[in-house]
Amino acid sequence: MNLIKFFTGARVYVAIIFLTIAFLSIVQGGFALVVFLTVLISTGLNELISMAKLKGLDPIRWLIILVSFTVLICAYLKTLPGMAFILTIGTISAFILILMRGQKANMKDLAFTIFAFVYGGWLPVHIYLLRDMNSQTFELFNKEMSIGLGFVVLMFFVISFSDIFAYYIGKNFGKRPLYKEISPNKTMEGAIGGTVGGILGAVGIGYLIGLPLIHSIISGLLLTLAAQSGDLCESMLKRDAGVKDSGNVLPGHGGILDRADSYIFTGPIAYYYFSIFVTGTLL
Repeated sequence: MNLIKFFTGARVYVAIIFLTIAFLSIVQGGFALVVFLTVLISTGLNELISMAKLKGLDPIRWLIILVSFTVLICAYLKTLPGMAFILTIGTISAFILILMRGQKANMKDLAFTIFAFVYGGWLPVHIYLLRDMNSQTFELFNKEMSIGLGFVVLMFFVISFSDIFAYYIGKNFGKRPLYKEISPNKTMEGAIGGTVGGILGAVGIGYLIGLPLIHSIISGLLLTLAAQSGDLCESMLKRDAGVKDSGNVLPGHGGILDRADSYIFTGPIAYYYFSIFVTGTLL
């Protein structure tokens, strides 16, 4: 009965809808994925800036948004040097604009401005870079597909399986706190269950896309650890801001950051792992 109850909660329904939209955007790729990431990043940045305001900070909102979306556009146009250029100019601009505030200039506003477009913009853009990886292909149901799609789907299933296993195991069998100071509801048992679930998801998808078993296991472990770390780090931000959720747009989950926090770290980890150790395209 507990298992049935778990899979009929409002939290699960919202997760299914969100993950379905994400999955369809990932499969389509290109402009559809850009639109999805635009909504994700814009909403997440607004939540992040709102939390900063609660702490009395005054980051440069327009610069954060401009840098984040220009980086995404550069990724869409396949201009990787342009992404580094935008991040460099954005960082220098943040210093100068904060400096121009005169006596109101402070390191906290400067640091958060740069942090926001790195955490809320640059890191999520790696999901697009991963999906756009076309150095190899794999065959599924007699159809040839880019390996980037396979890697993103693998990441998608790792996060989904990790989240489901961690939530169910933690809720029903969790006893020992994982990190009580930051997230008192998370347990060691839930984290272990999530790790096992993530690896199983990676092995299953890895088999379908022809990924060697060793890479499936290693990537599954790395990605589920990145997903759980991303979740804890977002909890740290909320705790410091004194809020329970980053927003309220997703019933049962809170804000976009509450739902997408696992993707923020897994995107970059997946991109660099697969591009360095599997395809060798980054070397």
